[in-house]
Amino acid sequence: MSDPEKFRQRAKRAFQNYFEKRRSPRFMLALVILVTALSGFGISFGLLKWGVTSMGLRYPLAVLGAYGIFLALIRLWVEVERRHFDPNDPEIQKALQSEDEPYESPVRKSDAGWWDWLDFPSDLDAEGCLPTLLIGAVLGLFVLLVSAIGAAPVLFAEVFIDVVLASLLYRRLRIAASEHWLGTAIRKTWLHVLGVALLMGVAGGCLDKMATGSDTMGKAIKELRGRGKQ
Repeated sequence: MSDPEKFRQRAKRAFQNYFEKRRSPRFMLALVILVTALSGFGISFGLLKWGVTSMGLRYPLAVLGAYGIFLALIRLWVEVERRHFDPNDPEIQKALQSEDEPYESPVRKSDAGWWDWLDFPSDLDAEGCLPTLLIGAVLGLFVLLVSAIGAAPVLFAEVFIDVVLASLLYRRLRIAASEHWLGTAIRKTWLHVLGVALLMGVAGGCLDKMATGSDTMGKAIKELRGRGKQ
């Protein structure tokens, strides 16, 4: 185990298998995302009270603010899991000593290209394009949510490596941790967060244009429904 990179790959595989078999990483990440979303609503409400009435600006800012809460919740999850984790578990030890090829999660696909399907017809007029953009943004948010939850075991395994192994197995084996847990968490999630911020900006901007004068999504939807009944 003299090669830190090979050891990290074995640890990643071991923790992925451990969390998938004994814990509920996707459920936990879904819960974390739910709390993060509620925090984002709170941040958006605060920005509205401070005079940021544009949804196209306020929603991305709320997403970025909630991202900090998301990272804090991930760190809290690690501390909770440490109380249940046994580094001497036979399956963990066996995986750490295995010379098999590193496990690659099937949900891990190209980080670039998730927006490829967001190509809209260029022949739409401005007014007709806004609803299409809005629907596309909503669908994009759903795709990002499913993608993030599907990759939960990978995220949790790598963050767990940098928190737990840095203070336990790495020290015992005299191998230095290659990255801080925060850097790992950001590296694994920043693209999803950027996508959410951009799509929320698109959705908010569409609502700003489609329901002029509305400063919240609820008011905008109410105004649009009122127009539809006329």
